[in-house]
Amino acid sequence: MAQSIFFYTDSRELGGAENAMLMLLETLDRTRWQPTLLLDAAGSVEPLRERAAAIDVPTREVAPMPLGLGGARHAASLARLLRRERPALFHAHLSWPLAAKWALAAAVLARVPSVATVQLIPEFRLERSSDLQLRALSRRVDRYLAVSGAIARELSERFRWPARKIEVVYNAVDLARFDVARSPDLRKELAGESDSALVLTAARLDEQKGHPILFEAATQVPGARFVLAGEGPLRGELEAEARRMGLADRVLFLGRRDDIPELLAACDVFALPSLYEGSSLAVLEAMAARRAVVSSAIGGTEELIADGESGLLVPAGDATALATALRRVIDDDSLRGELAARARERAETEFGRATMGQRVERIYEELAGDGSSHD
Repeated sequence: MAQSIFFYTDSRELGGAENAMLMLLETLDRTRWQPTLLLDAAGSVEPLRERAAAIDVPTREVAPMPLGLGGARHAASLARLLRRERPALFHAHLSWPLAAKWALAAAVLARVPSVATVQLIPEFRLERSSDLQLRALSRRVDRYLAVSGAIARELSERFRWPARKIEVVYNAVDLARFDVARSPDLRKELAGESDSALVLTAARLDEQKGHPILFEAATQVPGARFVLAGEGPLRGELEAEARRMGLADRVLFLGRRDDIPELLAACDVFALPSLYEGSSLAVLEAMAARRAVVSSAIGGTEELIADGESGLLVPAGDATALATALRRVIDDDSLRGELAARARERAETEFGRATMGQRVERIYEELAGDGSSHD
């Protein structure tokens, strides 16, 4: 009989971290595990609910648990729900270290074995009170899954969470989804009548992703068009910046797109000048799509891309280095093909869904068999 798992996210958007969670939900062996996704009732969670329904995962809304005392009060309600329904496991997905703090505390109070996946650690100042709370909680949470070795090290060294409870489980990519042929019509839509090289960046339009660095690099790569797939709070500002820099005719803002495999097939190079990442799904998707990747040499991404073998890595924030790398892969068909082929090979051998699913299910089996491992 399948064992019940309650997944939890306090996110209200559908980005990389949420897509990674949904991929895990879809990958689980349903003969052994029956997941339910708990969603924060504050704000619109319809996109997450719809995606969960599409993969046959039921959802339930729970009271919002903000970081203050109001969150603590609602955590007691969640703890009662967990005591009543007794799932075999509680798995929270964190877009930053303070996410789901009270939800995990509820699982601890209910004595339900708990797992927390940490997707990203942005730059932020951790107040002493929050630091002490998280350290106390980390002694009771059963397992932390870090999506990169860089995140695992930061959790243990900076936050001083127990290293023995932290395990690296990389995000995965659905390889078959990116086996698509190039569409001449889509290529023409993006490139127009020109034969310009197309550089795709699929990323949320916010500060983390480094779009201004990409624009500065674009001024040094005059023969290319830059295609941006993604939406976000900085769209208006970035559109104005592109116009100011004289790039309006070479930078195409597509907005949110659901046809990323087709866009990757239509373009020549994938670029991601992020300032920080956890384990970038966008990079993994480009690798699966057999596209040459040029990205920032930052924690997490350095573990996905072998520089000079399966992609090119440049210092974060260095527009000139980014432009130089882009020119290299655009101008050298042989190099571009070699990087693309090795990227796909690496995705197949190290970052497939089955590999990720098996590792997580092994952890589930270990924890569900012993709900008393809180030390």
